[in-house]
Amino acid sequence: MAEPRYLSPIPDGTDLFEAEAGARLLGLDLTPQGRNIAGVLAARDDAGGALYVESVHQLPRRATKTTSIWATILGRAATREGYRCVTTAQSGSIASRILLEHAERMLANGTAIESRDRGKRDDLPVLFRNGGREHLDFPNGSRIWVVPPNAGAVRSAASDDIVIDEGGEFEGQKGSDFLTGARPLMDTRGPLAQLVVAGTPGKARSGLLWDMLAEGRAGQVGIVDYSGRDDDDPADREVWARVHPGPDSGLTPMSVIEQRYRQFIKQGDGLTAFAREYLCIWPSDAATGALDVAAWAEAGVEGPPMRPARWTLAFDSPKDASVTSVVAAWRDDDGRAWFEVLAHRPGMSWVARFVHKVARESKAEVVFDEIGGNVATAAELRRLRPVVKTKAMSLRDVGGAAQLLATEVKDERVGHYVQTDLDLAVESATWRPAGRDSRAFGMRPGGSAVSPVVAASLALWQFDASKPKARLKPRVI
Repeated sequence: MAEPRYLSPIPDGTDLFEAEAGARLLGLDLTPQGRNIAGVLAARDDAGGALYVESVHQLPRRATKTTSIWATILGRAATREGYRCVTTAQSGSIASRILLEHAERMLANGTAIESRDRGKRDDLPVLFRNGGREHLDFPNGSRIWVVPPNAGAVRSAASDDIVIDEGGEFEGQKGSDFLTGARPLMDTRGPLAQLVVAGTPGKARSGLLWDMLAEGRAGQVGIVDYSGRDDDDPADREVWARVHPGPDSGLTPMSVIEQRYRQFIKQGDGLTAFAREYLCIWPSDAATGALDVAAWAEAGVEGPPMRPARWTLAFDSPKDASVTSVVAAWRDDDGRAWFEVLAHRPGMSWVARFVHKVARESKAEVVFDEIGGNVATAAELRRLRPVVKTKAMSLRDVGGAAQLLATEVKDERVGHYVQTDLDLAVESATWRPAGRDSRAFGMRPGGSAVSPVVAASLALWQFDASKPKARLKPRVI
């Protein structure tokens, strides 16, 4: 079942009557994730004011993020006399579209009327379609209206709540400028006034939503965050089930997410885009570590290598061939992965003969990613006699190996001998795209070579893929 990765505490007895009233106006039921959003918005402090004056809400696409927030503000408009709420998004036209989508649902549900019909009834909210100045007016004097996302559009106004949707699109100074102009709107509206930011990840780890998420995860503002971790595999269906609340709530079938995945993968940045939209995993940048450094450090042990009879060997060199790493990998009887750097030296001229000698003596299989500087080494290795067993990894293998290592480290299923070159590689590893549907290890700017960790991942991947077949016991007749 999908659970939020971060959820601010909601006091026992928090009354969701406003969100429930708004859901009735929309003709909908609150989903479990909708109740979490409503709970954070409805939470009260000891004095009866809003417990979370500001809150951030990050949920995947098709998970009722926006509708759940609108259920609360519609319920407030219906139950609080003279309530005011201003809403915006990455553009005025999108903000208008969001208001109209919810208002039209109310029209279909018979809980609102068009402005042209307002003379016929005086007990229902009225929708005004004013080409960029759309608003909903309620019989009790409440109003919800839209503005474009610029500070000038909200000056000289007053609002109980400010809702900023599609916050991931507020990049750079745009978000800061709008908040500077918007926050004073609430200054005279009392202790229940709230700022609400919602969205899915933007294209870079910066901007309004990213900054608010950092504050929410640190406990400085309220938060409802259904998102994947950086080391999650975006192609793993178990990750989808853990992160996306749509299937559990009956809103978005898993088959629909599967279809969207296939559609995204056909695009140039398919896996990254799918991870953003449907798993709320922000695109990696130079500061994003691919591996859990703390978990890796905890797994380190001192002492001499204790390699078993069967293990796998891998070598790797960066494109500039400045250094090459040779790493052994295996699993112990408990299934824990182990790694040992056999060599990490400048250049490549030494690699083929070194690897050939080790493989010949140990009968270990040798694997590598046959690109860049590895191509010449692989060709030389194949010419040496006697022949040793080698295998070139495909792009899919390289991506799978990187994700496998990230998962094993995160789940504390690794052990390693403390070796500086490997430890520095773990600290320096980040993610880079590897084709449309995969990602691989890259190096942070200014970091150490990641060839030790690349070789480690390839060796483990092949070790797991080449498990020896069990010998058949002779039949007794």
